[in-house]
Amino acid sequence: MRLPLLPLVALLTLVGCSDAPSDGPGTDTPVERGPRAIALDGDPNGMFWDAENETLYIGDDQNHRILKYRDGEGVSLAVEMPDAPPNSTNLGEVVRMPDGTLVTVRFGFGTAGAVLYARPDGTTGTVPGLPTNRRRIGLTVTEDGRLYNSYFVRNSNVNVGSVALLSLDGTEQEVVGALQKPVGVLAVGDSLYIADQIAGKVYRSPLARPAELTTIATITEPDLLSMGPHGLLLTGTRQGTVVGINPVSGAQSVLASGFQHVRGIAYDAANRRLFIADHDGDESNGTTHFLQIVPVN
Repeated sequence: MRLPLLPLVALLTLVGCSDAPSDGPGTDTPVERGPRAIALDGDPNGMFWDAENETLYIGDDQNHRILKYRDGEGVSLAVEMPDAPPNSTNLGEVVRMPDGTLVTVRFGFGTAGAVLYARPDGTTGTVPGLPTNRRRIGLTVTEDGRLYNSYFVRNSNVNVGSVALLSLDGTEQEVVGALQKPVGVLAVGDSLYIADQIAGKVYRSPLARPAELTTIATITEPDLLSMGPHGLLLTGTRQGTVVGINPVSGAQSVLASGFQHVRGIAYDAANRRLFIADHDGDESNGTTHFLQIVPVN
């Protein structure tokens, strides 16, 4: 079993806790800024920081559920997702809609791909009518509440990837095609960012014309995407690093390293900290997955 890994930090300051904002888990609840590695009973993948409720949501790629983290409470179950098929309990990115609905995607290995939701009243469900051969990983919500997801299908061992406009009513309309393995997708303002893991590219496209792609960065095996400090676009790598990308110039910097495989990342701007899904890809010596909390300047 691996021991928790402390990051080798660039642009980070190792500081202690501070007071939580007054509308958080409690006025006297300290904010955990880290660095701290929290071992998880599950495999973290997608992450979403709900700033309003000061809650981190974590897609569990092992147990078909969404976990949550709150200061003073630690990690707990947010919701068990429905209709888990045998041997395909893996979830990707998770987002929270403006009405409080949690949405996540299931990879499905070509036979059980799906989009799942959990409404604020506790009801859960699977979006009807979507093709199950689509291997879904990325998911994002725009400022006006539109959903986009990324997926690929495998034809004769060749990946054909897309990004689609998604509706919980059961439609999935391709808006970007000709990708290989689109993992991360992130809507920021009037732009859509896409990380293609096989191509090793991060693209930008205008939401008004999503098919018009511009390459902004070349990275080895980029993963899910998040906004970060100083307006940087963040992605993780299988080499255990968190990479910041200037969305205008494309300049890159390593914000943190020394992890296992970095999947999802979330940024808490109010408390200047990163949440990192630290996936153990080597099961030869036991498997330990972590939620990493790292402070940021």
